[in-house]
Amino acid sequence: MIAGQVRYCNPSAWRENKNPAKVPITRKSIKIPIREDYCPVVRAIMARTIRTMFAKTAASLLVGLVGPVPGQLDALPSGFSPDRWAWVSNEDPLLAVIPGRFNRSVWEAPSAAEVSDPRVAAINEHINKTSFVAYDERFFDIIGPDATVEQLQVLPFQVHEASCYIPEQSLLFFVEWGPPGGQNGTHDWQYVLDVRTNNLTKIRTDPPTYNVHGCVYQNGKLHVVTDGGPDETAYLATIDPKTWERKTVLNNFYERPFMSFNDLELDREGNYYLTDSRSGWGRDLNPYSMPTLPTVYFVNGTTLRVKELAYLQGNTNGISLSPDGGTLYLADTGASETKPLRRNNLGPRDLWAWDLAVSSSGRRLPLLGNRRLLSRAMQYFYDGVRVSRGGWVFGAGGEVVDVLDPESGWTLGSIRVGGGGNDPVNLAFGENEMWIVGKGGVWHVKNIRERLDKAV
Repeated sequence: MIAGQVRYCNPSAWRENKNPAKVPITRKSIKIPIREDYCPVVRAIMARTIRTMFAKTAASLLVGLVGPVPGQLDALPSGFSPDRWAWVSNEDPLLAVIPGRFNRSVWEAPSAAEVSDPRVAAINEHINKTSFVAYDERFFDIIGPDATVEQLQVLPFQVHEASCYIPEQSLLFFVEWGPPGGQNGTHDWQYVLDVRTNNLTKIRTDPPTYNVHGCVYQNGKLHVVTDGGPDETAYLATIDPKTWERKTVLNNFYERPFMSFNDLELDREGNYYLTDSRSGWGRDLNPYSMPTLPTVYFVNGTTLRVKELAYLQGNTNGISLSPDGGTLYLADTGASETKPLRRNNLGPRDLWAWDLAVSSSGRRLPLLGNRRLLSRAMQYFYDGVRVSRGGWVFGAGGEVVDVLDPESGWTLGSIRVGGGGNDPVNLAFGENEMWIVGKGGVWHVKNIRERLDKAV
């Protein structure tokens, strides 16, 4: 919702049997009093007429003063800086029906499209200088006008993953993953960033942990999954962030090696949801497992009993749960193929949602149902996926972190990290801030309006 309230005519008010005097102002509201004793149809016609008249008058005055306008984006709400924000809508005719020639691949951002119309090119040029792109009014409410994006660390343009924020110590744990880094892609060390001083160090756990790929911080411990290494299979482990002691929790499915873990999620009861993917196996990070279909495993946190929950023909990747634990979100990144390594435009780039089954006694069961395609990324695919305290789905991939509506799957907006090869891969939440890791480094998004971190 934007700005204050006045008495005005808003056609949506009478359509929904609301009092027009109490309907919040939106970008299409007429902020001119219109007699409420008129019938709804007359009031709607008057509103539309006045809006059109004002728009034409304003456009004429602007052209008279500064010449032809190169392009048009929706006006931002009060307090939101055009230096950091853009509002993109297909209600702008220039974007709904693009003149001339235009083209882009699924791997490129919308604002990276090749366009022949100079007005659209000007719009894209502006978007590429911003940090936040809104597609829906709710994005303004979630992020707020004071949010900023800052690059904290400039790192090589290769994958950085497994980000976990440790609030008690103000530390961000993350890793460099896969080739060409490490020793033929193998890493026995991890990064720790002190977010108070921006001091970045490398640490080694005791014993060393090879090829960490996913991380969740819960109950004072880092819960990590690995791809395995030359002398060990993929496994689930915990790491004490005070001593860096590592304890292996699980490394087999009834004596069968896992293929190569990618990411994980924990519910409030301490049960695990693990994604076993082709990513590490396809890069020869471990020699043990025969390829199986990429799978989601459920692990009981008390008994360590393990069960296959779901599988994909593509590739299992980022995974997260809704705040109530009733919905599971899973990224399918099968468009990134292995053996040979290549990107397939026709491959899966999907974000799926399932409902977790509930027993007759109300107990959550390790069964999934009602599978549905929540979204397919506008660009690239979602690698890391996290759900905020408010239930919004954050997906990292391409040049952005997208924020999605968990019910409809609409993309509400995007958080940009500058383009130019900077690609978010994963993220970690603080209270009103988040850290993004990926190709090119580490970014900090602070002063976010909504609280993001999980409720304990």
